[in-house]
Order: sequence, then C-alpha cells, then structure tokens
Amino acid sequence: MKKHILTIVVSIIAGIFILAMIGKKIFTTPYKVSVEQQITQLTSDESRFSLYELSVNMQSKNPNILLLDVRSEKEYEQGHLTNAINVPASKLLHTDFSEYINGNERLTKVLYGNTEAQAARALSILINEGYTNFKVLNGGYTIAKEKILQERNPSYYYYMDEQKKYNYSKLMPAGETTSQDTQEEVSVEADVPRGGC
Repeated sequence: MKKHILTIVVSIIAGIFILAMIGKKIFTTPYKVSVEQQITQLTSDESRFSLYELSVNMQSKNPNILLLDVRSEKEYEQGHLTNAINVPASKLLHTDFSEYINGNERLTKVLYGNTEAQAARALSILINEGYTNFKVLNGGYTIAKEKILQERNPSYYYYMDEQKKYNYSKLMPAGETTSQDTQEEVSVEADVPRGGC
C-alpha cells in the first residue's frame, strides 16, 4: 500500500516538474527569431521599398501595395501618403489592425514613419513575431512628402529624369550643322550645370 502511495506521489511530482519545464520553455522564450536573423532581415534589400518604387506605384495606383503609417494618429491626421492606413507602432499587434498585419499575403506591405528608423523599429517588432512580408520605405514620410508629394517629378533618384531637367540641346547643334552655321545665339547662365569631367 505504501509503495502505491509513494508511486503516486513521485508520479505527481514528476508530472509537475515536466509541466513546469514545458511552461518555462513556452513563457520564457519571447523571441521567435534570433537577433542575427532580425539584423539580416532588417538590412536586406528585400525589406526596403525605394522612393522610386513608391512614386511609380502611386502614379499607377497599384492595388497590390498596402501603405501602413506607423506614426501616431495625430501625426497621421496632419498629413499622410495617399491611401495609407494608420497603424500606430504602439498598437501594431492589436487585434483591431490584424486584418492589415495578418491579411492578404499577396500584398506588398510597406511601413513608414517620419523617419526610416521609426518604420524599422516597427518592422523589427513584426520580424520578432515571425512576419516576413513587410518592407520599410526608404527615407520615411519626411523625405517622401518633400520629394514625391510636393514635387511631381522625383528626379533626384532617377537619372533619366535628371537629364530631362536640363535642355542640353540648346548648347549643342543638331544634325549636320555646326556651331558656326547656327544663327541663334545661346546664352549660358553661370549656375546652370554643364557637361564635362
């Protein structure tokens, strides 16, 4: 009889010990991704979304891009990118926003804040939770507002647009004619960029 009681007590203690080990493993392992994996994902080109890509997709009204503004609600109300959805970084994993975070895997989900670093912090939270289909907008809202929303042609990052900005044809004769044959006098301003090495 004593053997049976001793066996039951040992079994209960062993069961509690095993449950404690399992509970410790579940509750003390908050990170689903290692620090090295987080850094690799944060610094990879796959997690970046350039201003050029943003401009092209905004002009074409691409429905496969989901812009997520991780700034506060007040900052969002003061101005945001067209069709962006406000998901404050402090509420990123809240159930109210789960349709944007968990939903539709075929969408390219782009996070942006005032700065690129603000969006990168939000991305690191998502990476830690195991999400892999998010990107960070290069430069953040501040740069995008200045170069895309206020300027119609973001030429500073696209060479062909930079060439169109200056009309070099006035400086060079066209076709068979030479500069001596040209009747029109061309004046060059000192602050206008010219070719050369």
